[in-house]
Parts: sequence; structure tokens; C-alpha cells
Amino acid sequence: MDPLRTLPGCARDLLTALADEDDGALLDAGVDYLAEQFLALERLSEMLDAQKLRRLAVFDRVGGATAVRCRSTKGFLRTHAQMGQGHANRLVSLARDLDKLPTIRQAQAEGTLSTDQVEILAKELAPIEDTAARRAAEVLMVEQTPKLHLAHVRQAAKQIHAHLVPEQDTDAGEVPAVFQSWVKLSATGTSDRPFWVLSGELSPVAGEKLRVALEAAMGTPVEGETRTHSERMGDALETVTDLALGSDRLPTTGGQRPHLTLIADLDALRESCPTHPALATDDGDELSGLLRPKAAATTTRGYQLPAWQARKESCDCQLRVILTRGQDKPVSIGRATRTVPAHLRDAVVARDRHCVWPGCDRPPTWCEAHHVVHWADGGETSLGNLALLCNEHHTDLHQTGWELEMRNGRPNAVPPPDTPPPPNTRYPHHN
Repeated sequence: MDPLRTLPGCARDLLTALADEDDGALLDAGVDYLAEQFLALERLSEMLDAQKLRRLAVFDRVGGATAVRCRSTKGFLRTHAQMGQGHANRLVSLARDLDKLPTIRQAQAEGTLSTDQVEILAKELAPIEDTAARRAAEVLMVEQTPKLHLAHVRQAAKQIHAHLVPEQDTDAGEVPAVFQSWVKLSATGTSDRPFWVLSGELSPVAGEKLRVALEAAMGTPVEGETRTHSERMGDALETVTDLALGSDRLPTTGGQRPHLTLIADLDALRESCPTHPALATDDGDELSGLLRPKAAATTTRGYQLPAWQARKESCDCQLRVILTRGQDKPVSIGRATRTVPAHLRDAVVARDRHCVWPGCDRPPTWCEAHHVVHWADGGETSLGNLALLCNEHHTDLHQTGWELEMRNGRPNAVPPPDTPPPPNTRYPHHN
């Protein structure tokens, strides 16, 4: 199927013309030409964004997601456009906001405003309830935005928001809210050098508690210490975390006490394998081979550890190690019980790593071990009949007619037979 079949023919002509300019021709054209053409393509991309968002708004307005058996427009984007959750949420929110801001949307379609400028304006102006005031604010900002840097656009839009969106009334005798601590832990880095970024703000009491705990774990610097104070604090935080995981005070997650789980490939621990698993698999399951991690051991979220570190961690802290062989297929433990025991849930986590719904990457702690064949219908509580599903997509499975089936030992979501995937879907279905 031609993925551009519903677009005007000139779209393909443009792509062909761009592809015909090879790198040599671009270099011969010079830097000025490259700069101009890049900015022209960026302008075109932003104008296309406007048309894409307008169509998404119409699709959302008429409830188009239900026609393809998705519960929401966001779910449609995640499943059939293979978008991440954040990207899908942003597009749907922006499309809905621009439905209230036709002047801004038209300016983007004409190439007057960039997508980033439009996002800022939509966030601040869409909440204005007075229609006349919102229209006047649109006209003003469309006129002034091209004269301002992006930071100044944000500042001006926030000022208009402050003037035209009334603050929530509070009772005169209401006690001010206590400062709410917040912490954000983000995975970043590269596949061979992953690390985490910790940021946040703590209330005075919470911050003082953490300071006392970290300083106690740090101890007094020994002679010859080469670590900086910040590095010693980082190591102390790991020590405090190990102490917390080793205690019996933490709540359970997924029906068991929290712990670090390492998934270690037995063959990779014994010797290195230069051949990519997808090329060396002996069961014809190339997809499983592609998904198999190269590292000797990984955490349940896919962070790779070399063999030496896996051995070190297994000696130094309390964790559970799951040995696998082949394409991350732990040995099935077949018991006809309704409740999934902790060791079997760990085996499901080792195989699935996250929610198995197409486009979803919610971690195992957000997921339930779902029976592919319901236990009440005779389905076993075994690895071959269990799959990780987050609460949202567990609900989708029961409400939208999708099904799960096992293929080559892995769960796959299958659309309803009377509702084939729409054209241009990126959902990796199999014939």
C-alpha cells in the first residue's frame, strides 16, 4: 500500500525532488544554500504540522478512535503511529487547544508561526474562557510573536494568561498549603553507558532527614580520599537505598517486597558470542533474537551490566537473579493456581520487560500478570499463559475486542478480526 495515497500527488513529487539532490550536489551548492534549504524545510514541516493537528482535532472531535477499537485518540496514536506516551499526549492536547484558537492555527498553516511558538501560545491562551478576549489575545500575539525571541513569547503569553484567566478563589481563613516535596528520577545516557538523573525539591523536614541519613552513610573521609563531596553523597545514597531494600518496612510492589532483579543470560555469562542472536537463533524466531540483550545481565528495565558487575551486585546486595537461555525464555513453571507467585512473576518480567500492549512501555511495577487464557476457563498460571499489562491496557483488552496470543513464546496483541488495522498503521502485525 502506498502510505501517501490520500495526499496530493505533489507531496510525492517534492520528496522525489529532494531525494534527487545527493550529498555531492548539496556540498556544491554551498553553505548558504544548505542553510536556506534547511530553514525552508523546517518551515514546510511546521506548516504540515498545522494541517496534521487540524485533522487530528476533527478525528478526536467525532470520536474516530472508537472506529478502530481504541478507547481514546491518545491510545490510537500510541498503537497505530507507534508514538511514545508523552508525544501522543502532547499532540492531542495541542490539537484540542488549537480548536479554540483558529487565528493561531491559521498563522501556523501559513508559515508565520513555528510549532514551538504555537505550543506556547496554545498553552497560555486556550484556557481563556471569554471568547472575545481570547480572539483579541490571538490577534495580538500573532502580530507580535514574529518580532520576539521564544523566551519573550513565553513571557508575554504568561502575562496575558495572568490578566485574562481568573485565579481560583480561596477562603479567607484557609490555611496555606504545606510545601509539597517532589522528586524526579529519569533514565538517560546511552545503551552502553546508562545512568540516572535525580532532581527535585524537598520540604525542610524531608530535606533534613535525607541530609542526616546521607551524612551518616558517608562517614568521615579517609586519608587519600579522591572522591568529591558530591560523589561521596552519591555513593551514600546507594548505601541508604540498599538499607531500605533490605528492611521489611517498605510496601509491596506487584504483590512482593521490592527488590532489585537482574536477568542474566547463562551463555553470555560463560563466554562472549560475536554473532548477533537474530542471526544465530535455531528456532526461526528472528524477532526474539533482535530483542535479546547483548549484555551478560540487565535490570528489568533493560539497563545493561557487564558480567563482573553482575557478579559483584549478587554478592553485595539483596537481589533476585533470573537465569535465561536463548531468547530470554525462562523455564515455565506450570501451576493451576489463580495467584501468580513472586518467582513466576519475575520470570514474566524477565521475558516481557514492560507492558506488552503495542506502543506501551510502562514498567513492570505498573503492570499486572494477565492470564492469556483466563484461569476460570482452564488457563494455567504458567509462563506460557501470562503477560504483563498495565491497568489502562488491561482495560483496553476487555473493552475494545483486542486479544492476546502467544507467538514463539511471547505475547502479542491482536486486533479484532472485524476491525483490521487502519492504512498507514505502524503496528507491527504479522500475516
